Amino acid sequence: MKLQISPQALVDGLNLASGASAGRTPKEALQCVLMKASDKALLLMATDLEVGVRCQLAQVDIQKGGEALVSAAKISQVARELTDEVVSLELRENQLHLRGRGVHFQMVSRDPKEFPPVPDLEGEPDFEIEARELRRMAERTAFAAARESTRYAIDGLLWERKGDQLMIVATDGRRLAVASCSVTPKGGASTQKDARVIVPAKTMQLISRVVESSEERLGVKFLPNQLLLKTEHVTISSVLVEGHFPKYEDVVPQDCDKRATVRVQDMHHAVRRAALMTSEESKGVRLCFSAGKLVLSSRSAEQGEASIELDVRYEGETLDIGFNPSFLSDFLKVLEEEEVTFELKEPNRPMVCHCGENYTYVVMPVNLS
Repeated sequence: MKLQISPQALVDGLNLASGASAGRTPKEALQCVLMKASDKALLLMATDLEVGVRCQLAQVDIQKGGEALVSAAKISQVARELTDEVVSLELRENQLHLRGRGVHFQMVSRDPKEFPPVPDLEGEPDFEIEARELRRMAERTAFAAARESTRYAIDGLLWERKGDQLMIVATDGRRLAVASCSVTPKGGASTQKDARVIVPAKTMQLISRVVESSEERLGVKFLPNQLLLKTEHVTISSVLVEGHFPKYEDVVPQDCDKRATVRVQDMHHAVRRAALMTSEESKGVRLCFSAGKLVLSSRSAEQGEASIELDVRYEGETLDIGFNPSFLSDFLKVLEEEEVTFELKEPNRPMVCHCGENYTYVVMPVNLS
């Protein structure tokens, strides 16, 4: 293998690919990135056996094809330190040489046969989705997923396709986030079936990185035990989480008789301020809804008290209800809209939060007595 490449292009590709490499594992090959040079492009691959990435770099001068398997962390560190416009990579026996002006790094290359295969999306995808929509859905749901739950299924996020609609759902048992958008079905009739799969949280984080600035459309394919997602230059593959995801539709209350609308920015600032006077023992903020006014208050024997008043459009009787401020802040900080609507019933019942037609957030109250 012998080629020339821009250090920045190499860094960008390694940043995407190395997101799938394993941090700690007895299998050293999983801590590596496989670099495969062909006639027209350099393909970077990494996997931890749960999620895998294939990243194709096209702006490369390939002088000789070949494969090198090197430490993902180390080559990323080296590439970030290269300042030349173009650097050369050359594999000689089991050594990968990186050269710039006055700079020479030599890295051990393992046997590429030790590296497991990383799947590619072959044939037609089941559907296509706009990258910015998928990124928005990931940001609005991933924070609500469980962390190391005994109910393994809710450690992941549900992807549910119904016709030309895709829903992504996350819950940790105390809150629920549901985001949806339209997709474009592809292929034949066999791909038009509704489907439900549970995607690991790590995969969602990787997807957010890959489509961070992309304005393209992505192809998505569901297989019996795998999700495949493909952009023009990157393919992500992920195993699916086994288990049964809760029936999220049953969690969203349908009998709320109180409704409040408030500016998102004002609400977020108020929640953050009220949270300053909470503690681990009193981790709750009281919301008092009344005609034209919302008062957020908090109290801690160790810290003191806080009271913040907001203008609000409110329909219903006066209601006092308490929430973990982190659960409100996590939701509010991902919103792009100017206003958010809260629907409530009683102090011991969940609050439903709406932003537009495609995003719903349900949060359980806490007891402040």
